[in-house]
Amino acid sequence: MPTKKGGSEKEYSVSDSLDYKSFDELRTLFIKHYKDSVFINKLSNTYLIRAKKNKNRIEIANGYQIFFEMNVNNPKVALAYTDSMINITKGIKNEFYPARGYLLKGYLLQRLEKYNEALTSYLISKKHAEINQNMSHIIAITHNIAILKSTLGKDEESLEIYKKNLKLLSTEDTIDKFRSHYIATLCKLSDSYNLFKKYDTAHFYLKKGIASSLSRGIPHSYSELLSSYGVNSYFRKDYTVAQDSLKKSLSLSQKSPYTNVLITYLYLGKTLLQLNKEEKAIGYLKKIDSAVHIPNYILETREAFTLLIDHYKKKEDRENQLRVMEKLIKLDSSLSIKHKKLQIDIIKKYDNVQLIKEKEQLIHSIKNRSKIKIYQLWFFGGVTITLISLGYFYYYKKRKKNYERAYQEKLLNTEHLTKKKTQKTKDIELAPELRDDILKKLEDFEKNRIYLKNDLTMSKVAKKLKTNSTYLSKIININKQKNFANYINDLRIEYCVEQIKKNKKFRHYSITSMAKEVGFNNIQSFVKAFYKKNGCNPTEYIKKSDNK
Repeated sequence: MPTKKGGSEKEYSVSDSLDYKSFDELRTLFIKHYKDSVFINKLSNTYLIRAKKNKNRIEIANGYQIFFEMNVNNPKVALAYTDSMINITKGIKNEFYPARGYLLKGYLLQRLEKYNEALTSYLISKKHAEINQNMSHIIAITHNIAILKSTLGKDEESLEIYKKNLKLLSTEDTIDKFRSHYIATLCKLSDSYNLFKKYDTAHFYLKKGIASSLSRGIPHSYSELLSSYGVNSYFRKDYTVAQDSLKKSLSLSQKSPYTNVLITYLYLGKTLLQLNKEEKAIGYLKKIDSAVHIPNYILETREAFTLLIDHYKKKEDRENQLRVMEKLIKLDSSLSIKHKKLQIDIIKKYDNVQLIKEKEQLIHSIKNRSKIKIYQLWFFGGVTITLISLGYFYYYKKRKKNYERAYQEKLLNTEHLTKKKTQKTKDIELAPELRDDILKKLEDFEKNRIYLKNDLTMSKVAKKLKTNSTYLSKIININKQKNFANYINDLRIEYCVEQIKKNKKFRHYSITSMAKEVGFNNIQSFVKAFYKKNGCNPTEYIKKSDNK
């Protein structure tokens, strides 16, 4: 019997006996053999026909979900199956339905950029999920709403949702049960911190996400995590690590030009430029140029076109420079119209006015080659300027209307802001988990009396605790209310006082021996620290102790 690509004779023998499989067994086979299109097509039809024959509405909905997953990359087709899931489970009170139908419908509408409809579908799904206390759906819905808010330019609100989701997953002790949600949350949380230039915090969450992804059999979101790790490494100027992570991410990603792959191309190109590998870098930027068109253009990929413009300009390749300029103007015009509806300001390195000006200069230099193209570009430039003018007028009216309200809000916040403690520019935000981890290690450091060792320095202690000096210094300053030197000296003096009180032999030590015993290298620093802590020198303290 012939075999299918990616299949086997054993798989086909399984498909011949699908009629004898339970619904659970069919779902398991679908997950296991989802790449085998011939087998999956037979399985899905078997599943739905049997469910309809049994008049089992929940299993019918599950059958429609299988068809949804088969067509997920064709949103308009998949959308019909989500409607079928919703209709067949209408009026049913079930843990999964109809919430799942509305959730998947919202996901598709979001991909189709029907954001208002997507949000409505998410909110209906959330209502059903909360009634049935389905935490998996609640987390997935809020996660998708956060992505939607980020798309609409509300990045701070999006970050807060990711943080709440992570807290919910942690406090409910559901990380293992909802591991895919946990990893996806860590991935998006790190992307948000990258966006706000908090690269160390983003790095912290990425490491947790990658560790969790690799802790079980099949990694969840591993390609996306590697891509984010590469982007984060680029921002942290660790270009070798960035290159390795981004390339590995591409090797694991699907070949289609999805957004994550395009972003990976961009940062791999930027990383290679930093490593002086311009030819290879331009190759990845050209991939973006080939893959991006109006339907899939996003602001995050815009820099690829500006870098290509700079490259062609340097190479004096005027025709390609003009071609990329023309394409970018067209892409920006379409994005401007879309974002005007979403009330988003577009911030760009090359604004359209400058692009049009440079384009006109290029046209003038090559006008004898193509007069027809010149007329087309002039016309398109005029249309573009008109669109930009209308957009700026809209934003101006909108901002003017909101100015007074924003001003009042700022006034209300002024008193609160002035009371906040001023942070030094070198301070960085520490993730709560990182802070707690360092504090726990400091407890062990004190408990094991490691502070009694001579020649302790900040870097040595940080290395011992498997952290860095910056983090350790901040934790000690904030949580111990003292600097590193005072923290170590106070621990040593406290131990010295304890020994004076409890150890008769210790009281007969010379001051020099006593200083070395508790970690001081010289008697002067020991006496000074002892006096600062107790208001007297060691000899006087021992005498008072003996009198008592």
